[in-house]
Amino acid sequence: MSESEALIGFGSNLGDRAHLINQALQALSELPQTALTKLSSLYETAPVGYLEQGAFLNGVACIRTALPAAALLKHLLAIEKSLGRKRVERWGPRTVDLDIIFFGDRIINDVDLVVPHPELIRRLFVLEPLNEIVPDWQHPELCESVSVLLNKFQQSHPLEEPCRLLSAPVDDALSKEKVNDGIFYRYSES
Repeated sequence: MSESEALIGFGSNLGDRAHLINQALQALSELPQTALTKLSSLYETAPVGYLEQGAFLNGVACIRTALPAAALLKHLLAIEKSLGRKRVERWGPRTVDLDIIFFGDRIINDVDLVVPHPELIRRLFVLEPLNEIVPDWQHPELCESVSVLLNKFQQSHPLEEPCRLLSAPVDDALSKEKVNDGIFYRYSES
């Protein structure tokens, strides 16, 4: 089976956000037929949609996987559930959120999965970390790079506060020797 490169957005705004993200990334790196290849920095961002909640930590991970998109989604939902995610309200608070942003150059419009993620062009907390690690990635429907999409967003939303950079990934975070401790970001909430 051939591999695909996929981009996974992650976030948390409940509990020890950095610890939960590290746990989610560790679980992501252990998925079958999947390798974590790049990580963006960790950003703190204001909530979008439902505003009466705490700030999020967000970022993007790049993976190579032989899993089909639907199987990858099932694994991501299982990781969320294992880390205490409860789906109570749309855009509400969550322990961890894992979204497939891109899956290769595929366009998927299934009941349970839409890729590219339909909200990505309206979400600075997705565009900024994407631009950090894959600025030239082409949106398969819009035929524009991530860097162009970010620039367009910034021009059309000049008052939107940029994401606050908190932590770069740990040096060599993607080498097998370093991920055994499950620490991808050394950022601490205390």
